[in-house]
Formats: sequence, structure tokens, C-alpha cells
Amino acid sequence: MTAGNPQNSPQEAALQQQLHAIFFELWRFGSNALVGWRPSPRGIEIITLPKVRLFTDHGRHLPVFSEGSLMAGAALDETARLLDVQPVELRLDSRIGDAPGEIPPALVERVFRLFTVSKTLHRAVLLLDIVGFSKAAPEEQAAQLTTLEFSLNLAEEMARAHGLAVAFGRTTTGDGFYVWNERAGLRADIDFFCAVAIFQILFAALRRTATQASAVPVLRLVLSIGSHFLYHQPRKDGGNGGAFIVGDVTIQVARLIANAAPDQMLVGDFERPLGLGQKSCNSETFLTAVSERLAGLKDLRVLGYRIDRISFYLTGPRDSDGRHAPVLIRITDKHGFEHGCYNAKLNAFAEQGEPYYCGLQHGEVEKI
Repeated sequence: MTAGNPQNSPQEAALQQQLHAIFFELWRFGSNALVGWRPSPRGIEIITLPKVRLFTDHGRHLPVFSEGSLMAGAALDETARLLDVQPVELRLDSRIGDAPGEIPPALVERVFRLFTVSKTLHRAVLLLDIVGFSKAAPEEQAAQLTTLEFSLNLAEEMARAHGLAVAFGRTTTGDGFYVWNERAGLRADIDFFCAVAIFQILFAALRRTATQASAVPVLRLVLSIGSHFLYHQPRKDGGNGGAFIVGDVTIQVARLIANAAPDQMLVGDFERPLGLGQKSCNSETFLTAVSERLAGLKDLRVLGYRIDRISFYLTGPRDSDGRHAPVLIRITDKHGFEHGCYNAKLNAFAEQGEPYYCGLQHGEVEKI
């Protein structure tokens, strides 16, 4: 959120701008990370640390990568002791608190997070890649990226209109996008996969109806779940230049997409906890939960026609019951590391017209 957001009152906007300027100075153009904070009698106490130390020492103090940064009571002192640093106390014009005239803690936290590095252990991430992008003319490249961005925006809007808990974050790769859900948690991951399914149906509809075929590119894509770090890009003027992610899951999808064929959709081989004290699910059981969620969407429409049924599954030969038995594909990357994945297929059946088929069939994959 940027300073002066229309949702803020003028007073809150001014406070946000003041906090942003203070934190930006401590952040030192990205060389430092802000780790935690707590109110003090005269303002705010903050722990800050060079990012190099943050990563080399993180094994001893994982809380520095937590989603929240407010460290109440002795938590900040203990973290400072583990990091071997002293908190910095900064004076503010007003106290931090919930009383009239005080600075709301939620406002401090919102601004503070722009200067932190957080780690998420499990989050769904999509990597989209335009096939043959580098061979296209600049005007064609721009048209293809515009179509892709439009489709993502529309899919997100449709997903949210149908009650899915999604808020797309994205960064460009030059010939595509990393896309993730800014909301975290099991439900958010399931809903993100559902939103990706909506995106694929929309994109297939665009390819079918486009009057200028070159503006709707051929894609290959990879979905997976894993850990990553999250950085923001705050600007000196008080704005937020966006965010980007890097970590195990981005490495995995990047390695897998290098081996994906045109029109192919791969799903990484992953395990994800179902919740506190519960067992983990794997890629196959997770896709089952996604399919159940998709089945519950009512009145989903593409090009004006209702989508009656969506089938989203991992491919493989059919078993004795007629179901697909997913086949694990092992890919060795250029560095000699092995990554597991599955070929995925998505079929959407509309009340009128031909179905939308996304991805490659198992037999097509065997021929690659």
C-alpha cells in the first residue's frame, strides 16, 4: 500500500508517510532488513540487520522471517540477543496505540512489512512462459504480454467474484510471469490452483476466438507448492514498487519449465501439510481437493456460456477402475539436480459449444 492510499484518512496518510521515511532510512536502499518492532514510551524500538547476516545466521532465529513483525514484550529482546544486536529506539510525534490521537499498531505493521524479508514455507506458485517469444517481433511480443496480463487480471477478478481467496502477486520473467497468491494458507493454495484453472479456460477461449492469432501466444506453464523468501521494493517517495519471490519453489518451477513442451502444463512433485497436527497431502491428493473446490463454483461463465464441469487431473495410464494413475516424471536440470513433476490436464465443458481442452494428454507426453 502506498502513502496517500484513498482508503486512509489524511491523518493516517501523513503518519504512513512519516513512518515510511523513517524505515526507508534504516533500510539503506536494501542493504538492511528490518526484523521486528515494538512500541516504546517515546516512540518505537526496531531491530535492523544487514541482509547478509540475516541469511547466514537465520538457522538460529527463524522468527526473523515470520509473517508478522510486531514483537511484544520480551520477544524483541530475545531476538536481539540471538542476533547480537541492540534495538534502535526512534522518537515519534505520537505514541503507538489504539487511543484517539495515537498511531495504530496495524498502520505501523503495514508499513514496516515493506522493509522486511519474510519466508513462507508453503505457497502455490505459477510460472507462465510464452513459447517462441524471443523470435517474435517487438510489437508482437508487446501484444502477447498484453493478452497474457489481461487474461490474468480477468481470471483473478472472476475468481474473487466466485468467492475464491486470491490476490495475485506477479513479477515478469521477460517472456512470461511468476504468479503467486498474496494470501497464504492451505485454503489460499487450493483457491489459487482454481484461479489458474479459470485463467486457462479464459485463455483457451481467447485463442479460439481471437481475430489476430499472433496476439494470443502458445504457453507452457508449471504449478507447484514450496518455500520462498518474499521481498518488497519500497520507494523513497513513499510508494511500493511491488514484490518479488525467490526460493526453492521458484527454482523448481524454473527448472521444470525449461523441459516443458508447448501447450504443456506440469505440476511439481510436492508435499504440503494439511494443518496443525494433520498429515501432509501430495500433488495428487491436493489436485483432488482442487477439483472438489472447482465443482462447487456456481454459474462460472466464459464468453457468456456457463461452464458445467471442470476436470483438473494428473495424467497417466488408466487403471482397472478407469481412473488415471499419475506418472511421476523425473527431470535432471543443467546442474545435475533431479526434479519430480507430473503432466496435468484440464478439461472444461460448457453448456454450449465445444469443450476447452488445456494441457497435453498422457499419450502425447509419451511421444515427446
